[in-house]
Amino acid sequence: MATKHHIIGSRAPFYPMLLSLLISLLALSPAADAFATPSSLFSHSLLFREAPPSSSPSSRGTTSCHGRNQALAAAASSSSLVTEDNVISNNDETSSSLSSPEEVFEQFAQFLIQHQTSMIAEIEEADGSDVAFSKDGWGAFEDSNNDNTKSGGITRVIQGGNIVEKGACSLTIIRNGVLTAERAATIRGRQEQVVEGSVDGDDGLVIQEGDIYSAAALSVVLHTKNPFVPTFRSDVRIFLVKSAEKDGESVAWFGGGSDLTPYYLIDQDIIDFHTHLKKMCDDHFPANNNQYNLSYRQMKQSCDEYFYLPARSEHRGTGGIFFDDLPATQSTSEFVRGVAQGWMPSWLPIVQKNGSREYTEEEKHWQCLRRGRYLEFNLLYDRGVKFGLANANPRVEGVMVSAPPRIAFDYNHVPEEGSEEERLVGILKNPKDWV
Repeated sequence: MATKHHIIGSRAPFYPMLLSLLISLLALSPAADAFATPSSLFSHSLLFREAPPSSSPSSRGTTSCHGRNQALAAAASSSSLVTEDNVISNNDETSSSLSSPEEVFEQFAQFLIQHQTSMIAEIEEADGSDVAFSKDGWGAFEDSNNDNTKSGGITRVIQGGNIVEKGACSLTIIRNGVLTAERAATIRGRQEQVVEGSVDGDDGLVIQEGDIYSAAALSVVLHTKNPFVPTFRSDVRIFLVKSAEKDGESVAWFGGGSDLTPYYLIDQDIIDFHTHLKKMCDDHFPANNNQYNLSYRQMKQSCDEYFYLPARSEHRGTGGIFFDDLPATQSTSEFVRGVAQGWMPSWLPIVQKNGSREYTEEEKHWQCLRRGRYLEFNLLYDRGVKFGLANANPRVEGVMVSAPPRIAFDYNHVPEEGSEEERLVGILKNPKDWV
């Protein structure tokens, strides 16, 4: 039966940078619970538990589908994921020549490990200082163990660089978690009907309590020293569910995004950034051949809708893209990989143009004021941060790793009329189409 995919591009996503930290919350040992982190509305103890050594499968017939999971962050793909453009679901009639979802997941995880290392080297070279990223491994990555049968992660942080005043790049990989009834019900409630002709989604894979999940994420946030270089944030992610009732039945979905938070509007920089994203989206999802009903416009709107401070009636930055619930196929895996591999090419040209630009104390103070908005969003509106800090014994450093290094709050600050600061606020209150 032909499949019709509908990707949710307009619903509010979870704050992606912090999504990878969520997975450390979901890690499968008491020690990992110390990493209690954001981007889930749900309690670890209530919704997830460790997988037993083996499961007792039984029968449950389904066809391929995809479900919405905004509580986990994950991955970009490698170039050899699949051989045909079919949903990665090993119960598909058309998927016999494809890698299994589990194999795809492991390939993604290896890509993320490699990409974190290569990207950090690129950032350090661009920064040009003697400051290097610290390395904080846990679980499978503690003491360079890198046991690919266990869960774990690596948090890399740089502080006090020439370009990056503070930056974090977080890798997290979770394997063989078990969904509780509450979490399974939440995922079921967000599933989308994707099989043409199905009634109320009854023909789709129904996520149930006891199903096995794996997740992986790579995320980055770079707060810049120079107020003429925007803060950069991005992530890619994958979520895999395997039925506990039928051996070998599983499905996988992608998500991710990328966006800028500028302090001074250099229009051409923002245009170039969005042009990069639009070209990538258009190349992978052309208007005349787009089975996923996905476009740059939809993904930009989704990004704008989430990074919004309603109390201020303004958006946090000039946006980018966000996508979720993207079925794992050859074409979508190439797109997700392209998102990750495009992070530095889309941002470093701005660094090269403006990283050495002179600025005044007043301009630095304005940057700190706008960073205050960044922190406001995290603490007041980001669902993951609120959950992470409310959790019992939270690892505050992990929850707040994406926070800016210096901020300012001035009472009733109003930008001078006709100033560049006022122009920025005008755009943040009324986002524009940059391309």
